[in-house]
Amino acid sequence: MIRRNLLASVALAILALATPAIAQDIAFSSDKSYPESVTYSAKQGIFMLGSVTQGLVAKLDKAGKYAPFISDDRLVSTVGLLVDDASNTLWITNSDPGVGARTTAVTQGTLAGIATYDATTGTPKAYYDLGGLSQGAHFANDIALDAAGNAYVTDSFAPVIYKIDTSGKASIFAQSPLFLAGEGFNLNGIAWHQDGYLLVGKYNSGELFRVSTTDPGDIERVKLPAALVGADGIRLIDGEHLLVAQNLKANRTVELTSTDGWQSATITREVASERSMPTAAVTVGDDIYVLNSRLDTLFDPKAAKVGDYLLQQF
Repeated sequence: MIRRNLLASVALAILALATPAIAQDIAFSSDKSYPESVTYSAKQGIFMLGSVTQGLVAKLDKAGKYAPFISDDRLVSTVGLLVDDASNTLWITNSDPGVGARTTAVTQGTLAGIATYDATTGTPKAYYDLGGLSQGAHFANDIALDAAGNAYVTDSFAPVIYKIDTSGKASIFAQSPLFLAGEGFNLNGIAWHQDGYLLVGKYNSGELFRVSTTDPGDIERVKLPAALVGADGIRLIDGEHLLVAQNLKANRTVELTSTDGWQSATITREVASERSMPTAAVTVGDDIYVLNSRLDTLFDPKAAKVGDYLLQQF
């Protein structure tokens, strides 16, 4: 009997090693940090999360262990995050929607900064004041990097996309009345395509734009089957597939597929959010996780504030 049980145990162990691990949702808790964005460092095997309320960056492992990583008094609300393992740099968009512990009358609705840090140690590298490039309201939202290391940043309150080149020069890269229409958040998610253009989502209208990186005046609307109102963070899986975290009433993540160079796209998959307010998607190898930020409870004055969030398997 002992020998038989031993053989069975060995067989189960071999089977477990031969069977690929199935990714699962990652639930985590913090002190009502309300992360809006997530990025993943394959080099460190760790997620990094921002905080709308506390202006910090935290690390999260696959077991759901949450630990503060970067604290910087300049950061009001850490909105967009992107780690570049090649240069060991963490890029952060710094804005002020009015609910942060460091919110002030001077920064609310006008702050648009980019901060970079050593992705391993958290040591500051550089800081860019993008809001100072033009007058009016500003909100630096999301960020994308091209193959050369140039950064592109959306502004939700101004009709512009910024660029920070590899020498550290910040400028207005693209400007168009198409980027600003109506109240609330306009441009939001952004992704760089290897064929030489940006894909940029517009939150309030649900439009998706294709913007050339060689001719920023070349701006086209991607033909969609329906407006993706509430389109927040976007993530290219490959050249033909794009994830869009869509909140507001939709509360889902959709996969868009394009076979004509993003002249048009169709919805080929959608997954409803398990909690609420999906705001960002991230790839981890072959797995995809969507951040359920629950920001709806933060901005609803009648809602109880929460400290539990979810990285949902897509």
